[in-house]
Amino acid sequence: MPHFPNLFSPFKIGSMAVKNRIVMPAMETHLCDKEGFVTPEVISYYRARAKGGVGYITVENTSIDPAGRINDGMLCIHEDKYVDGLKRLGEEVHGAGGKVVIQLNHAGKEALTYFTGMESVSPSPIPSPLTRTVPRELTILEIEAIVDKFAQGAERVFRAGADGVEIHMAHGYLVCQFLSPESNIRTDRYGGDTEGRARFAVEIVQSIRSKVPKDFPVICRISADEYTEKGLKLEEGKVIARLLESAGASALHVSACNSASAVYNIPCYYLEEGCFIHLASGIKSAVKVPVITVGRILRPEMAEESLRGGKADLVSMGRSLIADPYWPKKVEEGRLEDIRPCISCNRCIESIVEERLVCTVNPCIGREWELERKPMPVAKKVLVVGGGPAGLSAAAVAGEMGHKIWLWEKEPLLGGKYRYASMAPKKEYMRKFLDYLIKQAKKYATDIQCNKEATVEAIKEFAPEVVILANGAKDEFLQIPGVSNNHLMEVLDAFNEAGSLGANVAIVGGGPEGCELADYLLTQGKQVTIIEMRRVLGLGLVAHPRYHISERLKKAGAKIMINTKVLEVGRGFIVVSRRGEDKQKLDGFDSIIMSCLHRPNDALADPLKKWIKEVHVVGDAVQGRTALEAVAEGACAALKL
Repeated sequence: MPHFPNLFSPFKIGSMAVKNRIVMPAMETHLCDKEGFVTPEVISYYRARAKGGVGYITVENTSIDPAGRINDGMLCIHEDKYVDGLKRLGEEVHGAGGKVVIQLNHAGKEALTYFTGMESVSPSPIPSPLTRTVPRELTILEIEAIVDKFAQGAERVFRAGADGVEIHMAHGYLVCQFLSPESNIRTDRYGGDTEGRARFAVEIVQSIRSKVPKDFPVICRISADEYTEKGLKLEEGKVIARLLESAGASALHVSACNSASAVYNIPCYYLEEGCFIHLASGIKSAVKVPVITVGRILRPEMAEESLRGGKADLVSMGRSLIADPYWPKKVEEGRLEDIRPCISCNRCIESIVEERLVCTVNPCIGREWELERKPMPVAKKVLVVGGGPAGLSAAAVAGEMGHKIWLWEKEPLLGGKYRYASMAPKKEYMRKFLDYLIKQAKKYATDIQCNKEATVEAIKEFAPEVVILANGAKDEFLQIPGVSNNHLMEVLDAFNEAGSLGANVAIVGGGPEGCELADYLLTQGKQVTIIEMRRVLGLGLVAHPRYHISERLKKAGAKIMINTKVLEVGRGFIVVSRRGEDKQKLDGFDSIIMSCLHRPNDALADPLKKWIKEVHVVGDAVQGRTALEAVAEGACAALKL
């Protein structure tokens, strides 16, 4: 059985004793109400992670000032009326065996004026890289007032019974804006050299220290390197770390980036695992207080190594704990194969911009409280048609609930189209998640049959009480002259036939499927042309992976044609047009691959509803979308039984 002695050794930060070195960092959920109060959904979300065995939980960034609130999904603590809700949250986490730290934040120029109704502020009137708005420069008196608001917020955190407080000094928010030479060009005592730019952060720590007990943990989350040309670099980060240590910081939580380098801030699957560990190691060499590392740490082996090698004292794992709240417990018990793996797709990050938190691999986010109260159902005979992500999710969840599950898949292998998507470069964790789904379905299903066509007659003869149709979309080529009689290949099939495509390949459609196929073919030495009608490649992907796939394709030498419409295809040629230009014939292609339209598939649903009382249609059979919707709809259908 795997053994991770450092990862599961106890530790202490100030007065907070934790049972292991695993930290859940602050991640916005949008589960609070619009006024920033704690809700039952917030409490059950964190309670589940406490039950899962994490060392301590950092509650998401909490606003100390209405002017610094990012959106209506941000918790608040700027008044005493918020203390009771946070106290209930802490009590529930403690009751589940966990410890809780609350993060305090002010967004500065990243706060949206249209939301707050107030002018955005910053150390200097330099536009936000995200909103492009020019903030108002803070006066000395205003700076001092904000320092006091952080201290008042920390005092409320203590009164709420939390085990510690964390100050958000990273990722381009207000404190980071003061620390950074890129966003702070002041010439008074809050600007200039490193010590001047760090004064605001230092005064916040000192002021908090005057409001809370001496050993109450005050943790600072910093961007040790902003990953921009003019921003903070590690060597200056070390100086700032020492200043914060001297001011009374109990620990340093070392991250990276600001809003201008956001595509690296939450590292997606195109970035290496453990990509910020070296920054924590650098900071640890400069200070004596505990250091927490972060940055796409997915495997317990990597977490253990960072501790054993002295690079950090604790390991922060965010998205892995969104994906599977029981990650720590499963690792400690040696059940690594039962971990629901984070695939670093960043749909969670995209979701909180306007909606509440969702996760591609965990359909129960924000619904933990519903599941805690859901009674065990009467077992039913359930037939799941289709062995892609939607069908596998439905089979696993329904089987775990106690229903009798049969699954039919017409292809020789389980996985559906997701199997091909997991073949693209850097998508190894997609395959791990597919393997997880298959294993869970096999664990709970009564019987799974591949090469089994589901017809209306066969289903009627089988006589299930419930049918869950996860039989995929109807795929159709775009209606373009020449498409029907020139033996074009669909994108996903091309993954299996890559060896027979020849050296020069054209891909019509630069969405996620087309881009990932292009990436795959380029790694095999092929010449690739991508033709996309829209202005941007990879639309449908989250911004982080969309940026990186575009950069990968450019660096690998792909010929990229955007804003380009295909007028005709033929044997080895494509006729295209661009606005304001004459038609152009592109020829010499060995193969032409075309993205499909994914149409709803009701071939079985309508006739079955006449014979089967309960029929659910899920995933691409409803509408062609992503694995997130497929997994979620499969699980939701199962929970309705």
